Amino acid sequence: MLRSLAPVRALAVFLAAAVAPVFAQTPAGPPPPAPSYEILSVSVDGALDENSHALVRSISGLRPGQRVTLPWDPAFGEAVRNLYSRGGYSDASVEATEVAGDGVFLTINVTEEPRLASVEYEGLRSSTIDDLQPQIPLLRGRAVRPSDIERSELVIREKLRDEGYRLATVNTSQRIDEDGRVVVTFNVERGERQSVADVRFVGNEVFSERTLRKTLSNTPEKRWWRFWKRETFDDDGFQEDLASLVRFYNDRGYYGARVVSDSVFTETNGEGEEELVVQIEVEEGPEYHIRDIVFEGNTLYTDEQLQFALGLQPGDAYDRTRIEQNLYYTQDKTDITSLYQDRGYYEFYIAPEIVEAPGDSLDLYFEVTEGEVYEFGEVRIAGNTRTKEHVIRRELRTVPGQPYSRQAIERSVRELSTLNYFDPASFGAGPTINVNEEDKTVDLVYNLAETSSDQLELSGGYGGSGIGLILSARVTFANFSVQNLLEGFDGGMPTGDGQQLSLQVQTYGTRAQIYSLSFTEPWFRGQATPAGFALSYRRQEFSSLTSTTQGLYSTAGASVFYRQRLKWPDDFFVTGTNLGYRLYNVRGLSSSFLPEGVSQEVTLSQSISRNALDNPTFPQSGSQVGLTVTVAPPIGDFIQYHKWDLQTAFYTPVVGRLTASVRTQFGYIGSLTGDDVRFQRFLVGGTPLEASGTSSISRGFGKDLVFLRGYPIEAIGPRQNGQSVGGRILNKYEAELGILLFQTPQLSLAPYLFADAANTYNGFEDYDPSRLYRAAGVGARIFLPILGLVDLNMGYQIDPYAPLDTSAGAIEDAQPGWRFQFSLGGR
Repeated sequence: MLRSLAPVRALAVFLAAAVAPVFAQTPAGPPPPAPSYEILSVSVDGALDENSHALVRSISGLRPGQRVTLPWDPAFGEAVRNLYSRGGYSDASVEATEVAGDGVFLTINVTEEPRLASVEYEGLRSSTIDDLQPQIPLLRGRAVRPSDIERSELVIREKLRDEGYRLATVNTSQRIDEDGRVVVTFNVERGERQSVADVRFVGNEVFSERTLRKTLSNTPEKRWWRFWKRETFDDDGFQEDLASLVRFYNDRGYYGARVVSDSVFTETNGEGEEELVVQIEVEEGPEYHIRDIVFEGNTLYTDEQLQFALGLQPGDAYDRTRIEQNLYYTQDKTDITSLYQDRGYYEFYIAPEIVEAPGDSLDLYFEVTEGEVYEFGEVRIAGNTRTKEHVIRRELRTVPGQPYSRQAIERSVRELSTLNYFDPASFGAGPTINVNEEDKTVDLVYNLAETSSDQLELSGGYGGSGIGLILSARVTFANFSVQNLLEGFDGGMPTGDGQQLSLQVQTYGTRAQIYSLSFTEPWFRGQATPAGFALSYRRQEFSSLTSTTQGLYSTAGASVFYRQRLKWPDDFFVTGTNLGYRLYNVRGLSSSFLPEGVSQEVTLSQSISRNALDNPTFPQSGSQVGLTVTVAPPIGDFIQYHKWDLQTAFYTPVVGRLTASVRTQFGYIGSLTGDDVRFQRFLVGGTPLEASGTSSISRGFGKDLVFLRGYPIEAIGPRQNGQSVGGRILNKYEAELGILLFQTPQLSLAPYLFADAANTYNGFEDYDPSRLYRAAGVGARIFLPILGLVDLNMGYQIDPYAPLDTSAGAIEDAQPGWRFQFSLGGR
């Protein structure tokens, strides 16, 4: 073995001896440095004009006097990178075109991307193009880059997908115009709009597909009867629906429910058409029940009190929405967060933790961080250019020095809204909050935007030789100031103290006149006790073609009132007292069913009401209930009666700004002595505007006009010789479904559907609450600053009523049919 290695050792010795002289030589030094040259000039080749040349030189960073090495210098690579980063160039390079001694001439070669002349669209509607243009990254005069083309095509396809054209294609072509610029054309083939033909569920066992489809509000299936809605597939809405689907399961105890997968694809139906199909695979899992509820960190409230507010007990099925609402916010302010934050604990926070337990059970752990008590600090008001600060501040429940309260802030916002002096959008989200950690105070700033709530109505005309000139004027100042009027003011109207002043004048030649004046001080003697007075006078003369006898209706009245806000049961309650006097004069009208001569009455009214509506003009939630009892005592020959009036209104949000409401009115008029009451009756039908005509003085003389859509004025009620005499018992019902489309200081619009029913009866002997006159239709309420609330409606009179003699002697049509009506002012 050793002998076999000998030749190898000999070869190694020979090679070592051969190469030794090589390594024994002196090592070579570093290569000589590349020669350095001074840039004598930088020229540009390929740019369109001299301005472009200057721009290329500036972007490159290469300048005369700079020293570079040849054949390559790092500055050359940096110049190329700068040009590519700037964009607008498809190719760039740097070369040395001439060397002169110690200097070099450089040329930058660029290929500019074409500049955009215009963008054209084929196959799109002009409205779609208008929506697209702000999103298209192509700008006239800028280079047309391939990435911009791709982005534009994507924007167009996404827009068409949102409109339901999921199979749309976009092809782009480019051409050079006579100026050498590019015209980009997007050729669009939209195809057929695809609605969701079917929504399928996989894996559902507890709930049917029909039930689950109802949770997908943004992904409805196409139905022929839903002609008013475009049922296209929306990706963002579909993702919201998937979350709603999981919440649906969670709210019914299925804590582990999840969407395993979802897909959207097309299928060919039996008619050969492509249809969109949505398929959702769910994993329901078992139904979970609560095993234990544990609160940690709470000292202000006991575990039992917090569990009561949570609204769940061990053994109940898991309910995600109920837990979230009762932890953080409920309309009635009984949630746990409100319990703390309404007592000053501004930093209160509660963190839930859900732990699965054996036997399909859940343990709920709540870590409570109470924090310290904060107080309201500085409360500032901004933006009130007309309304005086004390008028605003007296409505606020956020008083400096009192404990912080979330409910106090919400109530303050509501009270400011009921003033109707400010744009709700300016303060609807609440005041600006600034927290001072050092002194534990919360500063507030109420940012307001004034809007006019005054109303002016003017009209005029000529009624012919029998009537003469017709003039009507009504003005209401909702934010009046007597103090400014007495002290003098700089032009305009004296405003700012929150007082209400209303004036009305209507003349129908010498035949009829209406005058009224009313004034309200909302804070009498510095307290939340509105007080005021009202004066009115109305008269109307009648004459016959066959007689010289003159007929006359006239009435004059005066009243004073006082209202007071109660603290119990809560401060939404208001009680009011009204003392009134009225004189009636009927002469030469034996057919009027009213006593001839002068009649008088003195009335005392007492009312109690509760108003918890969130907005006085367009309420969307809350309720309003009021009961008024009026007594006219039998003093001498004065008119005697007692009258009861109960009115209710309930509003509840359905979804978004869609609101459902129900309103009722019940009335009764009785005698204190047993004698017939002739001056007090309920007359049903018509609108407030119909009641302001020339015949309104006589038709509503000494009676209560109850308005009902779909029927003419006084159409409903007992008759005598074809004339309305009114009833002593009133039942009225109204139901609406409306939506507040928009609300601005200049214009607000709320369309609605309605269904009304009412009747009035002589007495209990013919009282039948099921015998009602019904109407249904559509309408819209429009708020304009100068006119106030305008109500337009088209109602269908469902039930025929007894024929009615008009003042002209004609029989008014009493058969079912449509009737258009409009009115000014509130309901």
